[in-house]
Amino acid sequence: MNNNNLLNVKNLKVIYPTDEGVVRAVEGVDLNVAAGECVAIVGESGCGKSVSSLAIMRLLSSPPALFQADEISLDGVDLQGLSEKEMQNVYGTKMSIIFQDALSALNPVITIGKQIDEVYLRHIGKSKKEAKLSTIAALRAVGLPAPERRYHDYPHQLSGGMRQRVLVAMAFICQPQLIIADEPTTALDVTIQAQVLDLLKSLQKAHNTSLILITHDLSVVAQIADRVYVMYSGKIVEEANVRDLFRTPRHPYTKGLISLIPKMTDPVGEQLQQIPLSVPNPMDKPNGCYFHPRCNECTDICRKTMPSLTSLGDGRFVRCHNNQLKNFAKGGGN
Repeated sequence: MNNNNLLNVKNLKVIYPTDEGVVRAVEGVDLNVAAGECVAIVGESGCGKSVSSLAIMRLLSSPPALFQADEISLDGVDLQGLSEKEMQNVYGTKMSIIFQDALSALNPVITIGKQIDEVYLRHIGKSKKEAKLSTIAALRAVGLPAPERRYHDYPHQLSGGMRQRVLVAMAFICQPQLIIADEPTTALDVTIQAQVLDLLKSLQKAHNTSLILITHDLSVVAQIADRVYVMYSGKIVEEANVRDLFRTPRHPYTKGLISLIPKMTDPVGEQLQQIPLSVPNPMDKPNGCYFHPRCNECTDICRKTMPSLTSLGDGRFVRCHNNQLKNFAKGGGN
């Protein structure tokens, strides 16, 4: 682990006790993000990506959720040791989140301008006049057309892409050290999606902000991320820099996700690849490797024993018995 990491998360666990049983949403996840780095967390719905991010930001309701970690620190500050009031000072100024559904994240009965003004008034201490001018400038900076007019609009009067730009503007206002973007482009069409990703990337680089991008779409990851965590059924199954991940994916699940990306060379009308079956019920996970019922490389040991997350060298980690055996044969094991 790099001691210079901005964010360090060790052994994060999240469960939801229910009358039917215990939902094991996140099982011992380690994450780290360096200053100015964009890290993606990738996986299908139900793999624990969003729950992990909410736990890091202490935004999970407890109960029903119960979570613990050996460490959750931001710039050396133990977030678990902060009071709720202290955490309120962290939100926006030190870390922010961009939610998937902008229409739900924004207050429907308050104008866009007034909602952004509140950030300037509360966290930066500007006057009402200064806040309005700064809000209009922020809307202009994220490419919102006619920002002086849009200042007076309500969320429902904006398109999905415009609302997402508003959330991006709000996230960057206080220049936080870390921003978590939770599926920020899922509800948008492809053209608008690309525009929002370009905006996120340019602002992140301009402010040297660390960014965690949560997505199920690896094609999005290729455009913006430096490093990738692949998550499956509450566990990290692969970690690599983005170039290595696409060139030589090691985990069968990662290979399956990459195969889902449409290619220009695909014959017209050809059916897209699919990973068989689905993510297991979090109350009834299989023995051994959680991915083995869907894996075409499965062997007997995969059905019996959970593989450990093992280093393959050069910052690559994989949770796969077959990859560990191959690495051992090459002299990488001990």
